[in-house]
Amino acid sequence: MSNVSASDIITYGGVPLAVLGVLPTIFTSIRSMKMVRTVRKTLERNGVAALTRSSLLSGILEIEMPRKSIHPLERSDPAYFELSKTASELKGGSYTIFNWKELVVGSKTYRLMYHDELSQPQAEIEFEQLLAFLLDRGAVPSPAGFNDLRTSGLWTPAGTKLLLSPCTADGVLTVSTPDDSDGILSLVLSWCSEWDRRDGDSLPPYWVRVSPGMDYETLGKALKKEEKSEADDALERSEGSGGPQSSMCIRIGLNGIENAYSEDDPKCSLSLLHISSHYGPNASTAFWFACAATAVAAPRGGLWRFTIPEEILSLCARDSVPCGVMVLLALMEEDAVPMWRTPFDTQLENFERQRKIQEQSRLIHQEYRLPPEQRQAAWRARIEKEHFDFHHDHQRKILEQERQREQELREALSSQRLSLAKVAEANRKWLVVNGHINEETSITSVVEQMLFCMVQHEEMAKSIAAMLDRWKNWSDNGGMNKAHFTSVKEEQVSFALASCFLFAIKESSMAAAGGVVADLQECLRIWKKVRLG
Repeated sequence: MSNVSASDIITYGGVPLAVLGVLPTIFTSIRSMKMVRTVRKTLERNGVAALTRSSLLSGILEIEMPRKSIHPLERSDPAYFELSKTASELKGGSYTIFNWKELVVGSKTYRLMYHDELSQPQAEIEFEQLLAFLLDRGAVPSPAGFNDLRTSGLWTPAGTKLLLSPCTADGVLTVSTPDDSDGILSLVLSWCSEWDRRDGDSLPPYWVRVSPGMDYETLGKALKKEEKSEADDALERSEGSGGPQSSMCIRIGLNGIENAYSEDDPKCSLSLLHISSHYGPNASTAFWFACAATAVAAPRGGLWRFTIPEEILSLCARDSVPCGVMVLLALMEEDAVPMWRTPFDTQLENFERQRKIQEQSRLIHQEYRLPPEQRQAAWRARIEKEHFDFHHDHQRKILEQERQREQELREALSSQRLSLAKVAEANRKWLVVNGHINEETSITSVVEQMLFCMVQHEEMAKSIAAMLDRWKNWSDNGGMNKAHFTSVKEEQVSFALASCFLFAIKESSMAAAGGVVADLQECLRIWKKVRLG
């Protein structure tokens, strides 16, 4: 066997070893090229524009993607209610389900080792615009979700549903893991075409529709009778009905009415100064209208800027109408309320009446025993005395009745107070009995029709607002007094409608949907912008 030289060892052993050492680099390069091709195809398929840079030796792929700020389209744009045809399936791209106005506000660079790590930057959007858009599409707020977000903030568990599908319990807007949020609330979006139940004819958030209703005319006439005078009659004859009779759409903003239009002419805005002026003589009317409109519409779901103040919610929660007053107004029967007045003792009056009858009978018998000449004189004297006694008794009875009424009113004003629910229901029945509304009309329907009356007629709006102001006054100042009772008695229709207004506000605050409005508004105050993806 010949000797093996050093060159032979290098040739037959070193070269293969060198080749083996290069193989990982070759593998990494080939893998990098394949990953680049796969990532580019994925980006193209998902409609994501990006710059890619790869290092063949390290196998790390750099991807620079634009970060976007998005805004909803104009509601009149046909694409507003359509789904996007180029939706991205990448993590962080759930917002591409819908069509948006997009603005590039920066870029983000990702470094990937594997193609399945691919994701795209979340888009930035104003939280209020996002919620308004999704609610307009038909999403439903989740009371539990917004309560968790309000109390936990960024520590809200991932997967918490804020908005739900209109027809299932699936999440539309869900809290996401804060991987790409930079300390901003991170959300993920989901939607199916089967959930589309609304279109451009549907009422958007912040808007409420008020319609005449079948009892509008009778309620309007009842209020007019309370306010009517000769000047009003002349004004009514000259002005007619006072406005459009079709349904009206009204936008309720942070300070009340912001815009309004008739459904007969959507392009023409209505001037509703008597219920939209929040400063000056119409401030009270505008305030109460906004409260009632919000109370009627908020439980149906939606987004609301206007918040019913705590002092009004507290007013609605208090028992502020004495039961005796309800009896004196003939709104409730005596046996339907707690005992409130001292029974009138008629024994003395009955005894006095019986004594007078006996005295009259005795005098008549005495007259018959007298001679004819004296009998005639006695008869005249008795008749004259009876006439004087009758006049005296009549005056005394008037004074006694007045004293009884005063005592009765004092006891009524200091009697036990009834809940708002009982007062409103009794007033609703009174409106039915007097032919102002139909038997099947609910309290909510009464409020809806009165909102239309307030839009149409300034004097009616002022009458309702004035009664609500008086109600708040006696509730805040220890109870109803004689002046309050007199005004209520003179304007009983306004009192009945005011009780319906307050009851609707109370029901709204107690409803689950009414509670989520407060949570939702607080979340909007905390989170101005969110990351969606």
